[in-house]
Amino acid sequence: MRLPRHIVLFTLITLAAGLLLTLATVAAADARWTSTGAQKPGSADRPVWSIAVSSTHPSVLLAATQGRGVLRSTDSGATWVSAIPDVNAAWVVRFDPKQPSTVYAGTQTAGLYKSVDEGKTWAQQNHGLNNLDVRAIDLSSGLLLVGTAQGVSYSDDGAGSWHALGLDSLSIAAVAILPQAAGVSLFAGADNGSAGAGYLLKSEGTGGSWAVVKGSFPGDAVVASLAVAGAPSGGSDPPVLAGTSQGLFRTDDRGVTWAPLSGLPTTDFNIALFNPANPDQIYIGSDGDQGNGGVFRSLDRGASWTSLGAGLPVKPRITAMALQPLNQAQVVAATWNPTDDSAGAYRIADPAATVAGVTPTAGPSGTIRASGTPAPSLAGPAPVRRSGGSPAVGTYGIALAVLLALVVVVLARRRRIGRENRRAFRP
Repeated sequence: MRLPRHIVLFTLITLAAGLLLTLATVAAADARWTSTGAQKPGSADRPVWSIAVSSTHPSVLLAATQGRGVLRSTDSGATWVSAIPDVNAAWVVRFDPKQPSTVYAGTQTAGLYKSVDEGKTWAQQNHGLNNLDVRAIDLSSGLLLVGTAQGVSYSDDGAGSWHALGLDSLSIAAVAILPQAAGVSLFAGADNGSAGAGYLLKSEGTGGSWAVVKGSFPGDAVVASLAVAGAPSGGSDPPVLAGTSQGLFRTDDRGVTWAPLSGLPTTDFNIALFNPANPDQIYIGSDGDQGNGGVFRSLDRGASWTSLGAGLPVKPRITAMALQPLNQAQVVAATWNPTDDSAGAYRIADPAATVAGVTPTAGPSGTIRASGTPAPSLAGPAPVRRSGGSPAVGTYGIALAVLLALVVVVLARRRRIGRENRRAFRP
């Protein structure tokens, strides 16, 4: 039996519409943050101040927490265990990019700890360290640099011994090492203490001769985060980012001049990091008030920004963030609400992120607040670039084309039937 033509058309339209709805639902689910596992089953999570990811085993995560010390996960955050006995408060964890099994943890009262087995076992390394409240860590060019509640220290023997670099009147929240052909440039950002002319300072080499950064950097902006890219991106030197109480700033000339990055909410930024596989890709986090906090990502050196997905708590305050080089890349972020003391950790896939050896695809959410056009990159070999669309885009297009074609057919048929009916009743 032959089905009436209008029933066939209605069935095809329904199927095409259903396909579009299914794809939209799947895409929306992929673009949402989902919770990681509880720090301690049956108990509320504690605030997380730092997250570190093993580059060789990306499912291995470390978290520096308030109340549970350093936690370790081997399953991307599904389960956690305490990593350092008798330490219940830590500020920062950091893997050594040159020695992937080596990781350092800065605690609030017990100084610095070092592990050489991805955080399974730890040893205290405080010989010569003047202050045991270790708030920030950076590693590069054979140097280990730490910021404490009373200044900056460095080690050139893997934390075996420490040497003071001054700034004892400042509580250092962020440090960064920028390598150069001969020596290094050191940056230190403070968020408390007697700053004098500014809270961001720079020293050429390890002589401890610090100078306040100028070059349009606001002198009254406290500094919460510093990040150095692994390669140049739009300039001859690797860029440096500074997350401050007055926005996000960038330098491409070793800190001589600084420029604010526009297209972002008016708020503070306490986390900044570059994608290690692509210096053009930037991730920043904010714990800002007035609902302006959240996670933002740029694929074009800060020319435009995307708010990464939905699913975070209302008015999120981001306290820690890291990038997992999985296929697809994952962003892991921690939140904390000081009003009700609620805390949690979340993750989201970012198919637009470059991962070494993997071709990325389009991002999980729409671009917002576009600003200027980026300058051409002067970096070395071009990194893997994202394609023009996600895997579902082609299917979306086919389904939409089918749906539109069916609508055109239905409308044309109705018009023809109308003409035939008018002829039939014409006197």
